Amino acid sequence: MTKRIVGFSGGIDSQAVAGWVLNRYDKQDVVIVNTDAGGNEHPMTTEHIAWYSENVHPVNTIPAIVADMWEGEDQPEKHGFQPTDVLTFPLMSTIKGRFPSRRAQFCTEKLKLRPVRRWVQAQFPDGDYEYYAGVRRDESERRKTTPFTEFDAFYDAYRHHPIADWTKRMCFDFIKSRGEQINPLYTLGFNRVGCAPCINSSKDDVLNWLRRFPEMIDKVRGWEQQVGRTYFAPIVPGMEINFIDDIVRWSQTSRGGRQVDLLRVVNDPPSCESQYGLCE
Repeated sequence: MTKRIVGFSGGIDSQAVAGWVLNRYDKQDVVIVNTDAGGNEHPMTTEHIAWYSENVHPVNTIPAIVADMWEGEDQPEKHGFQPTDVLTFPLMSTIKGRFPSRRAQFCTEKLKLRPVRRWVQAQFPDGDYEYYAGVRRDESERRKTTPFTEFDAFYDAYRHHPIADWTKRMCFDFIKSRGEQINPLYTLGFNRVGCAPCINSSKDDVLNWLRRFPEMIDKVRGWEQQVGRTYFAPIVPGMEINFIDDIVRWSQTSRGGRQVDLLRVVNDPPSCESQYGLCE
């Protein structure tokens, strides 16, 4: 029987797709896979994935390895690595000589797509599988024409986007109707939960990481020192280069990015904070 491969990041979109697939196919044919984003997930996300694996459907965790950086089998050795060395987020960035950015988001390919393709091809060499991904058209301009089904040459298989026409609120409502737990980071005001922080984090997300989990900011600071480059692409107004402490200062300012907004800095964050009605 055809295997239904579902990528599971611990975010609401991937959880909604997993639920959609589980509603329609025999559970023994549903294969849910996760990569830990090179160690860049928050512990709450890791715990949520473990909860899902134990209570809803098993999740196969696939670590990225150095061989996932290149197509050629001999490339790791040429660069001084063993193919099976674990590929972490900072190691990936060190090899590339930079961190990923919105325009060069190679982290998705190196830490998620290639590890999943490698694992699936090894587990199901007959090639009888199809992929399901949590891509929504309202996420970005680039995704607004996402088809429900397309042939993906990268995976050499059909790729389905069953929630392409859903909103994020619909995803939350669907998961609630299934009685499943939602990643608790969403109830703390975060919009992105796949990485902690994501290289595409907003100003508000950076401030939220600072206020709730400053150790995530410390992590980025250490990675910047290790790689010798900035984690975030230039986003602070008036700056061509912005290291994490520049981003943190900017996150505490009002609109325009020049004056510190005491209301953003002084007040303690609420115990539950969500734009999707999760605190009701």
